[in-house]
Amino acid sequence: MTRARRGPAARLPLAPAAATDAAQLLAGSQPLYATVATELAATILDGRRPVGTLLPTEQELCQSFGVSRSTVRQALRRLGELGLVAGAQGVGTRVIADQPRGQYVLAIQSVTDVMGYAARAKLDIRARAHVTADTALAERLGCEPGSRWVHVSGLRLPAEGWGAVISICDLYIAEEFADLAESEDLVATPAYRLIARRRGIAVEAVEQDIGAITLNAAQAQALGVAAGSPGLHIRRQFFAAAGKLIEATTNVHAAADHFVYTLRLGAPGEG
Repeated sequence: MTRARRGPAARLPLAPAAATDAAQLLAGSQPLYATVATELAATILDGRRPVGTLLPTEQELCQSFGVSRSTVRQALRRLGELGLVAGAQGVGTRVIADQPRGQYVLAIQSVTDVMGYAARAKLDIRARAHVTADTALAERLGCEPGSRWVHVSGLRLPAEGWGAVISICDLYIAEEFADLAESEDLVATPAYRLIARRRGIAVEAVEQDIGAITLNAAQAQALGVAAGSPGLHIRRQFFAAAGKLIEATTNVHAAADHFVYTLRLGAPGEG
């Protein structure tokens, strides 16, 4: 068992890679933006885009790759995480290195590994609402502005019915699966599993961001700790084929002895 590392967000799934090989660092990702990032990285690594030069504008990249602005922004963010580019307001995105920096890479075997507590928890649903993603929500979820979602909010509790609240949970489920978002089965079964079982649409990739936060008064009260206590914010994005985002979730946890996130890691290629 390995405790989740602190610091930069862990992105899943990722393949084992040498720190000097950007193509391998990106190879494990299924979403469309990873393809864009890989192709852009190749032009940097082989010298076609030297250090100090600017990348094409977001609009130009959208036209060149035939993708959305959101996809381009995710690709540029990925290149930034590898230390290849940096963006500046009013200037654009500049190439700052021709080799990626070192990066700790996690290899997981399945979505079940990511959602390790799912079988031992239940969702106490407090509210459901249909929402349209504005710019702020689109940024939070990594989706297109104007896309439609069912927002399910509640508390993640131990399945046994006793013990501290595990997390404050917000699920955003693509509106085409609204009937599943309204299902009472959502209490005990994650949305992505309901989508796979009832619609035959399987998750092909998961991205996860883990960040340290300070709990505000409302969050602290819900989690049973003092306001200002440290906490963890975890965002997960669930992608189907062709990088289609079908669900995004956020969980806010109390840190320290209230919650520990662990991953069971296996060697690459294990069943």
